[in-house]
Amino acid sequence: MKNNLQSQLLSLFPVEAIRESHLIISYKIDALPNMGIPKTERPFMESTSSDTDHHEEKVQESAVSDSESCIISSNYQDNTKSDGLIWIREGDKIHHMISKKFISGFGTLGLSTKIEAIHKNACSSFMKSAKLQSFLIFSKAMEKKCGGNANVKYAWLGASKDEIDSIFSHGFGHPMHNKAYGHCICLSHDDYPVDCLQKATPDKDGLRHLLLCRVILGRTEVVHAGSGQSHPSSEEFDTGVDNVHSPRKYIVWSTNMNSYVFPEFMISFRVTSHVKKDRRFSVPLKSPNSPWISFPSLISALSKILPHNTVKLINKYHSDYKERKITRRELIQQARKLAGDDLLTSIIKSFNNKQNKE
Repeated sequence: MKNNLQSQLLSLFPVEAIRESHLIISYKIDALPNMGIPKTERPFMESTSSDTDHHEEKVQESAVSDSESCIISSNYQDNTKSDGLIWIREGDKIHHMISKKFISGFGTLGLSTKIEAIHKNACSSFMKSAKLQSFLIFSKAMEKKCGGNANVKYAWLGASKDEIDSIFSHGFGHPMHNKAYGHCICLSHDDYPVDCLQKATPDKDGLRHLLLCRVILGRTEVVHAGSGQSHPSSEEFDTGVDNVHSPRKYIVWSTNMNSYVFPEFMISFRVTSHVKKDRRFSVPLKSPNSPWISFPSLISALSKILPHNTVKLINKYHSDYKERKITRRELIQQARKLAGDDLLTSIIKSFNNKQNKE
């Protein structure tokens, strides 16, 4: 089923002015659509009306189009830490927006998850602001390449605190989360922060951290886990997804990871319930109340119908799932693609009819 929740989380982020000594670097960030937030209700956005501001807006031809013009208020500048991160106050609309999305993405596990702090990348040094300018330039280039839509999304990335500090300071130094997808970084759709939890290892204080990143996707193609792919299959494509119609994972190749991914927020949180290290995190499963079949039984039934190579491939995906290389959702998607929904439905109904008779 197509995920109806696939909408952009943060349509409200403003244009910000970065000051480095006497040099002012002004940049604009695109207001992403479909969040249902009227422009008049977007938080801490201040319109600029001076001649200087109008001149700066005209100069910013390389910025993403359709963005608003504003600056960070002095209240937010006062919250900037020595590491260049801005603390977002708990009562702020930005904090509320991210918190709501974050907790809902943890399912029932959200009941035992507490957000301790949210920080925003202030791009407080010349080099950091230059990295953002680079991101905006690539956004504009992708927009032209793709006929007007750079396909910029927000996505989650889990990592240790040390890794996150390094990302903010130096960028992505090496591919991450690449066991299943090769030379890349693999981010999670904004509806599924829970998919990053396993990689968000606790720091010395017991806090876990996720990055909320802005990602340039351009034209996407399906990349299968374990395929060994390390770059786009052709010049037509720019990044990868696990499913074109209902993506849960975004794959950005290592050659583009510092150009296509901008780490914008860090969410620090605690999970109070016990976390088993050998279990892949997902929303806790409920007992099925509809017809179902175990995968070993399904594979056994399919082996009597489908070609040997097809069954062998389904078996491989099942092994990848057991080794936590792919998610359960990915396993089901591949089985549906290889066997077809009609055949799977028929087998499941037949299996359940036999179970009911027994």
